[in-house]
Amino acid sequence: MEFFPSMAVFLKIGPVEIRWYAVCILTGALLAYYLSCREAKKDKYESNVLDDLFIGILLFGIIGARLWYCVFYDFKGYFSNPMSIIAIWDGGLAIHGGILGGLLFGLVYCKVEHYQLLHLSDIILPNVLLAQAIGRWGNYFNQEAYGNVVSERYFDGILSFLKQGMYINYQYRQPMFFFECVLCIAGLILIKLYIKQSKPQRGKATFAYISWYGAIRFWIETQRSDSLMIGNLKMAMVTSVIYLLIGIPGILGAYNKLIHRKKPVVIFDLDGTLIDSNQCVINSFKEVFKKNCPDLVLSEEDCANFLGPTLQESFKKHCPNATDEEIEDMVEQYRQINTAIHKDYVKAMPNAKELLDYLKENGYTIAIASSKKTDTVKMGLQVSGLEGYFETIVGIEQVYNHKPDKECLIKVLKQVSGEFTNAVYIGDSASDIVCAKNAGCYSIGYTSNKLLVDKLKASQPNALVDDLIEVKDILNQNISFSFNLR
Repeated sequence: MEFFPSMAVFLKIGPVEIRWYAVCILTGALLAYYLSCREAKKDKYESNVLDDLFIGILLFGIIGARLWYCVFYDFKGYFSNPMSIIAIWDGGLAIHGGILGGLLFGLVYCKVEHYQLLHLSDIILPNVLLAQAIGRWGNYFNQEAYGNVVSERYFDGILSFLKQGMYINYQYRQPMFFFECVLCIAGLILIKLYIKQSKPQRGKATFAYISWYGAIRFWIETQRSDSLMIGNLKMAMVTSVIYLLIGIPGILGAYNKLIHRKKPVVIFDLDGTLIDSNQCVINSFKEVFKKNCPDLVLSEEDCANFLGPTLQESFKKHCPNATDEEIEDMVEQYRQINTAIHKDYVKAMPNAKELLDYLKENGYTIAIASSKKTDTVKMGLQVSGLEGYFETIVGIEQVYNHKPDKECLIKVLKQVSGEFTNAVYIGDSASDIVCAKNAGCYSIGYTSNKLLVDKLKASQPNALVDDLIEVKDILNQNISFSFNLR
């Protein structure tokens, strides 16, 4: 085992060499992955999403970077000897091809897994600047990505530590790799500050990255003397111009209508949101408690809190000494009583039908995620005149984890082929709002139950409405329908 046997080699074990080029690329990729994971977690993505993306983007990015280099550096030479294409250890990767390869993988992955590509690219692309900055040092060790011939005095002072490595073919060269490294790090910092201090907008980080890298790479190419060419033009300069033509209008909002053209999936809670089942629920509980816990005295707040939790949770709360078997017996009693009195007490919430008519007429996908059993949901919709609007209904028996866990919303979105970061959940309780946030969805709190308004507000929904018809105005905004609006 031998460390640093030459400038280009990090470690040599017998005939096997690990080159600095690979070390720099992998180090940069891993750091970008780490930063992206932290941000994706805040946006409620599961860790496996970034794992899958990292592996796929790295693999297809390297393939794309190598093919791009081979096509524009020496197409005939490489493709007349296909085995030479895989010799990436000798250098020869082009970042523009890597971005294209990674983008194609991301596009397919997001389509299959129901994620929005632009949302994930907002998370990942700024961090790619760090990967590029570190990866550029692989060019230093390979003595490539250099500029024009300069005098030895050029490296006096701050650049002196680069002097030895920039003596190439008996001449000193500008360290353009180093300038690009510095500008990439500066871009990462500036984009992070720009996103933090500006109004949330989907695509903003993506277009900022495209614009910044397009601008700095264009300048870098004016000085480089080992660029890939297409005819008499430097390929990277052509690509940079394209980046600028795409990125700058994106920052200015030129694509907002295109970005937001796909309508969000609108998902409703049932009780207290679409139907007024308050009296039906309270009367059912009272009848069960009268039979099983006759000494129990219920306050007005106790009755209000029956809406939201599962039946099991409510019965355990008020009958803590009951066995599991007794709890299940009370649940069954409740369901029988509730079914019997449903038609007498359940009615549609004000303007619920009007809102559903509007959503259906305007092409929205509408669904329900409820803590009730699916059959009970359908019965409530039928007696209140709201059946026939919903593409899918997910009841409590269809999931393993109850709200505020996100499972019910994830199940809905998969069934309707919706995107997790382009969905709205409307509910009347704090658990509904937390559920929406856990799934990365935009949340609307409906203040139908005045006794629960303080808890609802404390859960910090994206919006609050006192009347369901107000949802129309929210949906007509050009915003990103994820809980953090990004």
